[in-house]
Amino acid sequence: MATREEIQAKLNAIDQRKAEALKALQAKRAKLKAKLAQLDRPTKSARRLDARRKILLGAFVLEQLERTGSSPEGFTFEGKRFFDWLVRPNDRTVFETFTRDASSTSSSVRPEIPSSAPRIASTETPLNVPFADKDRAKALGAQWHADQKLWVVPAGRDLSPFSTWLG
Repeated sequence: MATREEIQAKLNAIDQRKAEALKALQAKRAKLKAKLAQLDRPTKSARRLDARRKILLGAFVLEQLERTGSSPEGFTFEGKRFFDWLVRPNDRTVFETFTRDASSTSSSVRPEIPSSAPRIASTETPLNVPFADKDRAKALGAQWHADQKLWVVPAGRDLSPFSTWLG
């Protein structure tokens, strides 16, 4: 017959093996979840295309707001103000600047007559520059962001020389 200590030692050994097996299974589970998340993640080109769509949509919305003399402060969606949907501080800054500009102009609808005043970039403005035009864009003052693989007009620069590449 086994003694109490021997039985207790066997139980402790079983508990230890159980804990080690549980840790191994949890590690394997975490690796599989990471793999699954990677499979669900869109490709780099899909992410770029999505970002480009968002930029174009935002540019369109801003242009429409400028044409009508509206302010984004009045927009609501699902009970929230439009401004509250802008999560990133840079997004909020862009719309705060636009709101200040819109409130300084008259509240009436602006005519669609093109202005002779230069359009100045308030933030870095992305450009769609083909490789063949890169030297010309650089000569005009555009900057290349290698990490984003994107040409931009620096903030404070006149946008008219870059109209060819402004989407």
